[in-house]
Order: sequence, then C-alpha cells, then structure tokens
Amino acid sequence: MKHLILSLMATWMCAHAHAQTPTSVEAAEYDPNSDRWFVSNGSSILATSDLGESWTVFGNGGATHGMEVLGSTLFVIQNNVIRAYDVVSGEELGSLSPTGAGFLNGMGSEESAEGDLLVVSDFASGRLLKVDVSDPTNMTYSTLVGDTGTTPNGVTVKDGIATVVNWGSNADILQVDVATGVVTTLVDGTGLGNCDGVDWANGGLVVSSWSPQRITWFTPDAEAPDTWNAETLEQGSPLSNPADLSVNTAETLYAVACSGNNTVYFGELANVSNVTAARWPLAEAAWASQGVSVSADVPGTWSITGMDFSGRVLGNMEALHAAGETVWTWDTLGSWGRQATLLDIRFTPQGSGVGVWKTTLKGTVRH
Repeated sequence: MKHLILSLMATWMCAHAHAQTPTSVEAAEYDPNSDRWFVSNGSSILATSDLGESWTVFGNGGATHGMEVLGSTLFVIQNNVIRAYDVVSGEELGSLSPTGAGFLNGMGSEESAEGDLLVVSDFASGRLLKVDVSDPTNMTYSTLVGDTGTTPNGVTVKDGIATVVNWGSNADILQVDVATGVVTTLVDGTGLGNCDGVDWANGGLVVSSWSPQRITWFTPDAEAPDTWNAETLEQGSPLSNPADLSVNTAETLYAVACSGNNTVYFGELANVSNVTAARWPLAEAAWASQGVSVSADVPGTWSITGMDFSGRVLGNMEALHAAGETVWTWDTLGSWGRQATLLDIRFTPQGSGVGVWKTTLKGTVRH
C-alpha cells in the first residue's frame, strides 16, 4: 500500500509540474517544427499543441517580450537580452545584450541569402536593431534605424522589408528596407490606438491594438495600390490588451497574447463570416473662389498646412467640423493661406475610423 501511495504521489507531482497556466504573457509565436505555439511567460516559456487547452514548460529559459522561431531556433527577448534556444532540446544556444537598449519589445525574422536576421524594436528610443543570427551562438547587431520618429512596437519581416506597427493615437504602419534602412509609411494613420502585434497573412497584415481592443486585417486595395482596407477579425471580449501575435504557416490561424488577462486568444483566418468591413470616409477638398472647400460624409477633424514649393511650412490650421461642406475663406486662413502654393489637407473621422484621408492641392500665390 505504501508503494501505491508513493507511486500515486509521484504521478500527481509529474502531472502538476507539466500542467501550467500562463501568468505574464506578452508574445505568442508559432513553431512549424512541431505544430505548436509558444507564449512568453516572464521567467519561463510555455508551449501548447492543443490551442491552449493545456500548457507545458519549454526548456529552462524565460521570455518577457518578442519571440521568433527561425529554422530550428527560438529567439526571444528577456529584459533587453536577446536569447536563442534550440526548439527541440530547449537548450540555450547564445545570448546578446545590445548596448544602450531602452526597452526591447517587438521582433521579426527572415532567412535570406545574406544570412538569418532579426529586426528588433526599441520601444523607448525609437530605434530598430538588425541582428545577424546566422550563428545563434555568436549573434551580432547593428542599428538599422536610429529613430523612427515613432514608438515602434510589433515587427514582421518579409522579402527584405520590415513592417512595424506603432504605439500612440491613430498610429501609422511603417516599412523599412532591411538592406538600406530607408523608412517609408505604409499606412498613414490606421485609425487604431496603441498597435502592438503584427504578422503577414494571405497577402495582408494582421494587427492587434489596445484602442479599440481589436484584431484588424489590413489588405491592399486592388484598384488603389496605395490604399489599404481594414477588416475587423475580432473586437472586445475575449481580447484584453492584445499584445504580440503570430500566424501559423498555413495562414489559417493566429494567436495573440492578451496581457490584460494572461490568456492566449486563437482566431481563425479562414472564417470570413467573422469579418466585418470597416468603412472609409468619403471626403473631398478643392480650391474655391473665396478660399478652400472641404467636405466629408461624416464628422471629423480637418487640418490644412500651407507650404511653398520648397516644402517650407508657412502656416497651418485645424478644426473639427460636422458632416457636409465647409469653406475656409482666405480671411480664416490668414496671409499664409494666400501665399501657399501647396496645401497639405487631411481629414480624420471621429470615432473608430480606419485612417486619415489626405490630399495635396497645388496652385499659384493669391493676392
């Protein structure tokens, strides 16, 4: 009987050691080697093969933020240290502590002919790091972008281009050429606040945001390549501060770590019945005999910036208007409006819009 009790106790202790509950989640990552998902758990890393029904501890290491599986290696951020783990054994292969790191947060990766690399965001400084991980035991890094001018968060890399989502109101989505460090704006104003995670899926971008609590799928407009449409995949409960996310290889599922309630939400990408189209505002701006005419079918904020042909800013004005047409007269705009040869005009709809409508009017100086 004594041996039976000891055997039962050993079985219970073994099961208890393997049964885990996520507690400090910030990042989720798909592992194609074993068709499972990792989640950062502070001082540990957890793994699930049944979409979160059960979790087990992976290796002896930890992760506090971004995670990326590249080949047979799991790369993670743990308190400003980048660590590499063998995905089979869990053994730590190497680590890297970038000088001057403020808050390493998001991470994207890609295999290329030039070598395997990570692009890592520094939330505190706006810096992006390019990390050569061709040899996980001897990782090296350089500064890809010294300051994006934003607060960069989630990163994904594809075809030599890093796509970066940002913190803040009406956050932009940026793209960076990994070879040159040249930064461009992919989506100028998403209509989302505090974007956290991003990954590619089916030709579009899956993005998590805290304001609103939403998972959004951005896809390029077939008729207007510079325009990106947005569709809501999930909003509100069960999301709670959705942070870093990952899409599986088949691009049918995504997982997002919800830092607000320490859960991992798994969502389907193939189920289009759960997709809600987001409506873009209808807006227009044109020269008028007495000034500038602007109109939109929804209320929002109009901003006008006047410049000369060299791009020098002469003045600007911003105001909230109801739906319909409004004429900003020369008297309202002031002398800079008459002197401007370029007018940068932007409209931001009230509420949860998709982004910022913008245009540039060109003309001659008016006296």
